[in-house]
Amino acid sequence: MYQSRLHATNGVVSIAVDASSGELLEFVRENTADNVLKNHVRHTWSLLDGLLLTEQGNICFHPPRYTDILSDPSLTPEILVNQREQEASIQMHFPFLVADGARIDLSAHMTVRLLPEDCRTYWTLTLNNQTGFELDDVAFPSVDGIWLGETWQDDVLVYPHFAGCRIDNPTEQLASEPQLIHWKWQEYVYKYNIGQATGKRDERGAYVHRINYSGQASMVWMDLYDPIEGTGVYLTCRNNSLTMKSLRMESFGKSYPGVGLAILHRPGQKNGIWNSEECVLAFHEGDWHWAADDYRDWFDTLQLQDPDHHYPVWFEKSLGLIAHYDFQYQGGGIVHTFRDIPELLKEAQKLGFNHLLLSGWNEGGFDYGFPQYTPNHRLGTEQELKDALAECRKMGGHVCFYINSRLCNTGFANQQERIHHSAVMNRDGSLVIEKYGADEISFATLCINDTAWRQYLVQTIQYLTHEIGADGIYLDQLAMATSCKCYHPEHTEHAGQPCAWNQGYVKLLTEIHQSHTPKDSMALIFEGCNDAFGPYASGQLVSELHCPFQGRMPQVYKYTFPNQILIDMMNPRRNSAMRPEHIARHSTELLHNAFTMGAYLWCYDLEWDNTWRRDPEQYERLKQLVALRVAWLENYGQGRFTDTVGLLSAPQDQQIRRFTLDNGMLLACAAEKGLYGTVTVIWKHDKPPVCRLMTMRHPEPVDAAYTATTTEVGTEVTIELPKEEAAVIILTV
Repeated sequence: MYQSRLHATNGVVSIAVDASSGELLEFVRENTADNVLKNHVRHTWSLLDGLLLTEQGNICFHPPRYTDILSDPSLTPEILVNQREQEASIQMHFPFLVADGARIDLSAHMTVRLLPEDCRTYWTLTLNNQTGFELDDVAFPSVDGIWLGETWQDDVLVYPHFAGCRIDNPTEQLASEPQLIHWKWQEYVYKYNIGQATGKRDERGAYVHRINYSGQASMVWMDLYDPIEGTGVYLTCRNNSLTMKSLRMESFGKSYPGVGLAILHRPGQKNGIWNSEECVLAFHEGDWHWAADDYRDWFDTLQLQDPDHHYPVWFEKSLGLIAHYDFQYQGGGIVHTFRDIPELLKEAQKLGFNHLLLSGWNEGGFDYGFPQYTPNHRLGTEQELKDALAECRKMGGHVCFYINSRLCNTGFANQQERIHHSAVMNRDGSLVIEKYGADEISFATLCINDTAWRQYLVQTIQYLTHEIGADGIYLDQLAMATSCKCYHPEHTEHAGQPCAWNQGYVKLLTEIHQSHTPKDSMALIFEGCNDAFGPYASGQLVSELHCPFQGRMPQVYKYTFPNQILIDMMNPRRNSAMRPEHIARHSTELLHNAFTMGAYLWCYDLEWDNTWRRDPEQYERLKQLVALRVAWLENYGQGRFTDTVGLLSAPQDQQIRRFTLDNGMLLACAAEKGLYGTVTVIWKHDKPPVCRLMTMRHPEPVDAAYTATTTEVGTEVTIELPKEEAAVIILTV
């Protein structure tokens, strides 16, 4: 009997593919019969597409369709469905893929497995490339035209943009006009998206939003869920080698609804066999927390070393840092000298901080003198810098230094040899150049897989910590700036593999650890967050100020990796020169979000450019919230972040998040207009809880009342929220 489509099912999920071309036609959740592939988008390529990089340009390849096969029978794929009682597999072999309607010497073999009682489906791909051209951006699996349930309008897409973002109604939002403003600070003109993320229209008419790992993508997973129907679709790659990948999200707009999701692999190789890592496409109940749980469970199987050398006790008990970028600015302006450092610490301690971060301290200043990491002679002598740090330590303070992990000023005559040997090189032999601030200044991007450059960074850190006396280092751009492909012929560490960027930074972090053995030696923090690098960090700066401002969700990464410390930038409400008005007006909201997430606060003190001292109301709010956070850390430690998981009920317009403790739980609560109502949690211990309360105005723990009701799953404990702006509730055995 003729079958136009072939089916496979495990009783939980079913899949149907076109019997002649292998195109994906159905992805069905069996208990609801919902086929999420609701729009077969003809401008896209089901399952697989990719690029071949040639000297004449890029060639897009994909599996043949019906008309291709009709005109050239040699393109006919072999498709085999092996259906058993509660499991199934699909094998598809394409002897040739096509580009511009013509077959090319590139074959593909795909396998999809459906295991018993498993909501996950497992996808692998093998490509045999005999074209002589480099494989890049291999999209697999690629699914298009999807939405959940009746309408696409109530779907939500959560993805790991920096620490996390959400897009409401991604079908329409990705295809919308971006809401951009420009903001000038000194010679910098920043571009901010004040709305949600949008896509960029390509030649097909699709609005594509792509993020690279490492870089904007901190992890390799996406989740599309419907909060009304309580169901979701999850896509990830079991990227065991933690190599460069990208995530692609796209839409053709509401006139052609549905979203496309794809994992982009970066093989970076020419002739030969390439095998993908296993990818997972799954259904689930609930929201994005299910996806994060699955990703964490897989990541834990990698058993990456989790060194504690740079997780010093003082950092764990510290609530944040005061950042001074005002030693020497890019344009040459000087605000502070080395002798000022102890006084700057005193100002920080008035707010409750004991940690300073210094930038512009180096020869040439901030965003100019890279990578000349020696004390700036215009600010004082090396001995004055040493003396200042020694005095800070006597005062109970800690000082960290900024260095950039990848930039070299192209205008420095004494750095030309470094640029020649260490810079990232494109396929055509040109160098990768970046620009920040003044138009006349540019920077070469240095390859972390160049041995000499990496050793220079390690030696610089040793010098600053062992000789100058720093308690920590901040590596700017490390996980925030995008990963780069490098074709430099002299970089033997990644010879023949241009996509080794992530591995190079793991080497750097490992070598830094090896040169600092005592646990209390130093704190290591860097810009961005990334699952490959996070185990080596004391803290990771997520910079949610730079995300699409609506939809930012740093709790996505924090929930996935709850034991890692995230750092987030705070901003005063008034006299904010460095950050735009649309950020400044959300000052309290950002502060509350960081507090309830247990984030490490990054607060600038840039005199006339960005200081809390010129905003008395926010200064006092920050001071009180810092005191509450200090009491939290001293009495109960960091805790393990569980976000809203474990809350049975709470007011929807308040920020309330849960942490587990060794002997109970902690609830961090905040609301700009004041807390009200009650919060209810499940208590699963045999003994009744002891309930304690700390508030922003009264940070000392005091006893608090609660009501308890016994249920089948445990005891429901309900606590009345205090009429305060922020509070911490603790339940312990």
